[in-house]
Amino acid sequence: MDGIVVRRTGSGLRRAFFAHCSLSSGKNLMPLMGHFETEMTMAAIDLPGQGKSAMPDMDRDYHAQCVAACLAEIEASGGPQDLIGHSFGATVVLALAVQRPDLVRSLVLFEPVYFGLLNDAGHAGFDASQAQERPFNDAIERGDMLGAAAAFLTRWGLPGEWDAMPDAAREGMASRMWVIPAQAPGMIEDGPMRMRLDKLETLSCPTLVMHGDNSPPIMEALSDVICATMPNAQGQVLDGAGHMLPITHHGECAARLRMFWGL
Repeated sequence: MDGIVVRRTGSGLRRAFFAHCSLSSGKNLMPLMGHFETEMTMAAIDLPGQGKSAMPDMDRDYHAQCVAACLAEIEASGGPQDLIGHSFGATVVLALAVQRPDLVRSLVLFEPVYFGLLNDAGHAGFDASQAQERPFNDAIERGDMLGAAAAFLTRWGLPGEWDAMPDAAREGMASRMWVIPAQAPGMIEDGPMRMRLDKLETLSCPTLVMHGDNSPPIMEALSDVICATMPNAQGQVLDGAGHMLPITHHGECAARLRMFWGL
């Protein structure tokens, strides 16, 4: 796909594809990928409008464009592959797997923020999670992008990340806040663009869903719902980790992946 940047590393026979979290890039997953240099040939995408990739078409659904960008790369490099996603990136590779299960050897989902799936399950955690996002949504509605960035990173970013940022970095982050509401139709809202929970019932690839024990409780609820729906999924908790676990705890995550993949 034109304008999409993909970072590559490794020389092994087994292929793997990595998709990053919001407001990030494939670069942040490179330390995790570095643990598999000899076993795998790996690609990490910069999703549309993030990292060094070109902006998406703002008149089209953003989540669908991210899925299409990943699909194009995987088709070009050959499948099936191990797909690894973090946060928003995990929702993208999960949707891709539903569309093209023939391209997927296994799935690893680090804290997939597919909140709408909770609503499909009738889980009480959906309303609670949306209430907790109220400070962010209120800031977006009043056009306060700096306030939105502060609310988002305080809840979902690295510990102390927002407080430690210089003013220029804060302004830069605020300018990128468009990406969070752009994700909602394909990830949260109860509309035609979002994948429904029942689509996971026949997705039989081996799947690992991981969350940190210091993450917002909604992530455990999502892991439970996904693992209860997919026929070949298992959930794991990483002690001492939060939402950014594949970045902050890449060594521990790599050890879990090595066991899951049987490397």
